[in-house]
Amino acid sequence: MSAYTSLEALLHDAFWAEEGEAAELPLLERLLRDHPGPSLEVGCGSGRLLLPLLVKGHQVEGLELSSEMLTLCRQAAEDLDLDPVLHEGDMTTFDSGTRYASLLLPAFTLQLASDPAAALKHFHKLLAPGGVIYLSVFIPLAELNKELPEGEWYEDHRISWTEGRSATIETRHLLHRKERILQREHRYRILQADGSIGVEHLSHQTLRWFTARQLRGLLAKTGFQPLHAIADFDPDLPVDEEAQIITVVAQAE
Repeated sequence: MSAYTSLEALLHDAFWAEEGEAAELPLLERLLRDHPGPSLEVGCGSGRLLLPLLVKGHQVEGLELSSEMLTLCRQAAEDLDLDPVLHEGDMTTFDSGTRYASLLLPAFTLQLASDPAAALKHFHKLLAPGGVIYLSVFIPLAELNKELPEGEWYEDHRISWTEGRSATIETRHLLHRKERILQREHRYRILQADGSIGVEHLSHQTLRWFTARQLRGLLAKTGFQPLHAIADFDPDLPVDEEAQIITVVAQAE
């Protein structure tokens, strides 16, 4: 059950598109304007955020573990007459030799690392002196507050697909509260017009979450000084105990 392959790769951006405009794009653009120079998006996927940044003239490379997602990214880039610099590799070991002015970890990418502290220490080595890191993380409040049934399948998204078909994603999760680990299984399906299953794909995710205080401590421990933080992708909303999504920009010391 590898991540971001098969239907998961194919449907990833379609489900994101249902959420509307990418809330992180303006934040990423602001960071790249404030910190010019070569940048690397870690976990660029099929280019949902990377390609719009390139269209606007920013100097950003992409790193992605899934070869299928990179293929989709190259196809989408070709349609836009772009030729992005893309790397296939693991975020915890990748090193192109370039020292970047900024590293971008949007869409909760850091939470996929099995050891976030080790990952951050590695990212520190990839930055030029004074370089910055952008990252967003979320706290699974719906799961913690039991608004979603633990251990049971529930439908996350359903969208129209081609030829009268529909695409769905169902999720089943398990919480390890003490360790702050969320395990999720995703079941992707293409349903025929009559409702029967045409194609199905299963994947598994393990995510770690942090409180705002824990995240500050993690950054300090790994050599980063937070510059600013916001809640729920709102530049005017400070982080407090009610925040579900925390976005931080931190500078390498």
